[in-house]
Amino acid sequence: MRKIEIDVKDKDYLDFLSVCINEELSVEAKLKNIIKYHIITYRNMKKIRNQKLFSDRIK
Repeated sequence: MRKIEIDVKDKDYLDFLSVCINEELSVEAKLKNIIKYHIITYRNMKKIRNQKLFSDRIK
């Protein structure tokens, strides 16, 4: 596990916090959801590229 520290302006943090409160999540949970979303998107894009490469070789 890695510890990540980021600097966020107060106004940006308060805006992000309001998003978290609206979704009934903690800031940490919301950040984890964002990271998971990007990892899934990245892996799916890799799969699609690999499938295209593989299908082009078959033709």
